Amino acid sequence: MSGGLALVDENLAEANGTLVFETPKSHQKRVLRIGPSLAARIGRHLETLPGGEDALLFVTPGGKPLRYNQWRKAYFDPAVAAAGLTGVTPHDLRASHGTWVADRYGVMTAAHRLGHSNASVTTRYYARPVAGRDDQVATAADIWLSSDDETDPVG
Repeated sequence: MSGGLALVDENLAEANGTLVFETPKSHQKRVLRIGPSLAARIGRHLETLPGGEDALLFVTPGGKPLRYNQWRKAYFDPAVAAAGLTGVTPHDLRASHGTWVADRYGVMTAAHRLGHSNASVTTRYYARPVAGRDDQVATAADIWLSSDDETDPVG
């Protein structure tokens, strides 16, 4: 990561108990902008690890790669419980991010951030309806139509 940019070009996956580096699931390498406060936090964390910017972000206290199940049991599940939630998965966080980005910045931007080569994957699995948004659309359309009543040939 450099200058608030993160290059997503490989991931560490577990295959038959062995960790292997491979391209992301969609084989889509991408550069993502990271906000300054998160970039600073990640930078400070990487400074504590051997390897600097090339270090793995998630490691055990001994510096070994942190496997998904270890991370889930040691960090994620306790954080979910501490928040008073149940049944939340890491994938739910990915879907929430995809929904938030699609709602505010468009499906194509969400597809890019999630690493999808086709936006239909984003809309099918990640971008979900946002509660109350339909009411907001109806209100906005009503304001637009009512302000144009005098020139509207239909109204």
